[in-house]
Amino acid sequence: MKCPRQPEDPNGVFKTTNFVFLNKPDDGTCDQCGSLLGDTLMARLEKGDVILGPTDKNYKVYVRNKGGECFKQTHRIDNSREHNLDGSPDQTKWVWQTNDSQECKFYFQHLTDEQKKRFVELLNDKKIKFDQPGYFYVLPFFIKNEK
Repeated sequence: MKCPRQPEDPNGVFKTTNFVFLNKPDDGTCDQCGSLLGDTLMARLEKGDVILGPTDKNYKVYVRNKGGECFKQTHRIDNSREHNLDGSPDQTKWVWQTNDSQECKFYFQHLTDEQKKRFVELLNDKKIKFDQPGYFYVLPFFIKNEK
């Protein structure tokens, strides 16, 4: 999967177009940026077992567990400290570790157009729960505030 955030990468985190971790366990997160996937977020919002923690950014929100299953956050750890001839870490020595987490991040770029529409419906129907202060500081980039 190509991360939808890749074209917006101002810091050069995604240096190659085919950057994908091979054999990463399916934990409901993006292989590249670590965000929850759109399907994962929407399923949890529909269940009502998460709360959103607003940020001052229009592209990101924190998702906190509220009675549902813990999030599975998978990351690579390198126990070997072995390196290739060019000095880069030996990728064959990296192992996956999955931790349970009560909070994770979500980047709105991971929503499809249909998911964005459904998100707005849930928001308008007040079915999305928020941590303090109880609303978005800044609306997600795909929502227009009509007064």
